[in-house]
Amino acid sequence: MSKASFSSIAERYLAERVVSKLYAYNVKRVCRGCPTVSAQAINDHLRRRLAVCSTVTVRSERVILVSLWKWAYESGLIDEAPRGIMRIKARRAPTRAWTVEQLQSVVEATRKYDKRLLRSGADKGQFLRAWVLLGYECGARHGDLWRFTGEHISGDAISWTQSKTGDAIVRLLSEPCLEACRAMLAASPDGRILGWACKPRQAMRIIRELLDEVGVGGTSKWLRRSGATHCEMASPGAGRMHLGHRSVGLFESAYADWTQLRTKTPRTPRLA
Repeated sequence: MSKASFSSIAERYLAERVVSKLYAYNVKRVCRGCPTVSAQAINDHLRRRLAVCSTVTVRSERVILVSLWKWAYESGLIDEAPRGIMRIKARRAPTRAWTVEQLQSVVEATRKYDKRLLRSGADKGQFLRAWVLLGYECGARHGDLWRFTGEHISGDAISWTQSKTGDAIVRLLSEPCLEACRAMLAASPDGRILGWACKPRQAMRIIRELLDEVGVGGTSKWLRRSGATHCEMASPGAGRMHLGHRSVGLFESAYADWTQLRTKTPRTPRLA
């Protein structure tokens, strides 16, 4: 077998594709954790990761490593096809999302931070309010959300091309959301709505502080799943459309909070 490492394979693989920075970073990170191209090395890596990560995360890393190996084999960089790699059965906990009432409490709590400035000069309350409302109403992934500029908004709609799928998306925004975005844009030095206010790590700390204060649990990832769940409650099939998913069933298995979708949850007839 060729002595090519996963890191060197990843460099060539990514060079032939247009991918998001986050995806490229994740591929390189996984390759650093498992540099050797062999079934034994991959299996050892997966077992180590299972001790500290969820099965969903480890299964995702397996997909990356196997895909790279398969591509390298088909490209003639590796002499052997990938074989003998252990299977990972993902065990998903039931998806939880915020209710409309909880989200209203979060939005109201952001007002406590009004007129408090971040290092960038951004108003902390306006920043949090724009993040919560925009993330919930448009359903964009975090990377896309952070790249939004004023040019993405036209009238009461925001449109963009998803970095993950390349598909165009258009979403209507409420007046409170538009008002929050306009407030952020008025102070923005580069035209971005959220991305200029602070670095992602600081942003996660700030929103964690807000969520803990309100006592609703969850993370900023819940904005996307909450919006999709509430769209599905209003109209069957709207949840998948809200997220811009190509894969049928992904919304139902990983994004829908079925405790809120009570009218859609199967229920046996009463016997007594």
